[in-house]
Amino acid sequence: MERDLREMQRLVRDPKIDLFAKIPHGTGQTVLREALVLADHNAYHVGQLVLLRRLLGAWKA
Repeated sequence: MERDLREMQRLVRDPKIDLFAKIPHGTGQTVLREALVLADHNAYHVGQLVLLRRLLGAWKA
């Protein structure tokens, strides 16, 4: 998982990568769209972890 995240970070930071170009093996996706989907997905799971810690009483106020 961390390797995949680092690879996405590398892609987004690379000035040679056109973030708006369609991914050749995709069905219309762009690197930017995939990066945003990844960020949204990770944010969702962080929220789940926060909720779980609160429910378990393991969250400092």
